[in-house]
Amino acid sequence: MKKKTNRCKWALKEPYLIDKKDNRYKDFSKHLKETGISPDETWSLYNVISEFVLPRLKLFKEDHGGYPMGMTGEQWNEILDKMIFAFEWTEMEDKMTPEYEALTKEQKDKAWKKYEEGVELFAEYFMALWW
Repeated sequence: MKKKTNRCKWALKEPYLIDKKDNRYKDFSKHLKETGISPDETWSLYNVISEFVLPRLKLFKEDHGGYPMGMTGEQWNEILDKMIFAFEWTEMEDKMTPEYEALTKEQKDKAWKKYEEGVELFAEYFMALWW
């Protein structure tokens, strides 16, 4: 009988955010090997999730074979674009990119509202992300 494990099947090969010179690196590597998840992935979990989701959501938009019932393909793509914006905004805002820094307060406020809409749509249509 195959032994069950709680290893994460999407795990990284080495700790994600911690530097090899950090005293905790060895313990984090051990935890990663044992469980499939390094504790440093939870320091900024929303960023780790965003980095995982964003490229897959973009590919999904290119490749999906349909859309939720009661919706047109155009409507579904607009919703997907809003979701994609939310995850792109997460990365831009978190990394304080030059594009982010160049925005006015008014532009940032408007983008945050658009971000919130995209995250809410992601939650609402989470179970519709299949084909």
